Amino acid sequence: MPKAIKKPIISLKNVKFHKGHDGVGLNCDLYVDGKKVSEVHDDAYGGGNEYNPCGKTPAEVKANRKTLEDLEAYAKTQTYVSEFNDKPMTKNLDIIIDEILHEQEKEKEAKKIEKKFATHIITGVPNGESTLEYTYKKRLLSTIPVARLQADIDAIKAKLKVGERILNTNLQALGINI
Repeated sequence: MPKAIKKPIISLKNVKFHKGHDGVGLNCDLYVDGKKVSEVHDDAYGGGNEYNPCGKTPAEVKANRKTLEDLEAYAKTQTYVSEFNDKPMTKNLDIIIDEILHEQEKEKEAKKIEKKFATHIITGVPNGESTLEYTYKKRLLSTIPVARLQADIDAIKAKLKVGERILNTNLQALGINI
């Protein structure tokens, strides 16, 4: 019986995007279980990512090359369903990197939106791609009379489409019924 492969903790740091020939390219550092093992480069010229193992000594480079091989083996134990095909497909390391990048971008966007909660009413589909913002010209929502803010919220709720909702998490603390 083959040995089970332990799920690694994979993270990307120093992520930089650049314009390439066939789209957006990538440069970043790949960390596994908290240790930098490789630099990742996608020149956006078609094809996959390049993985350059890191290390100060030949032994470290060799160990990190082995870690990359283990990551690729782990990736092959994972499946996903493509938007173009209903059948489960085997992942590779490039797909895992893309998934991590997508999650990091979603988290970054969620933080940007959350910062606006103090001065905006934000609507949209939870975890969706777009939002609609209602602003009070940089006035804090906490300075707006509760009755007026409640009336505005009720008017906004009446305009929401199926699946949309008010995304603000701070309104109940302001005395607003959502």
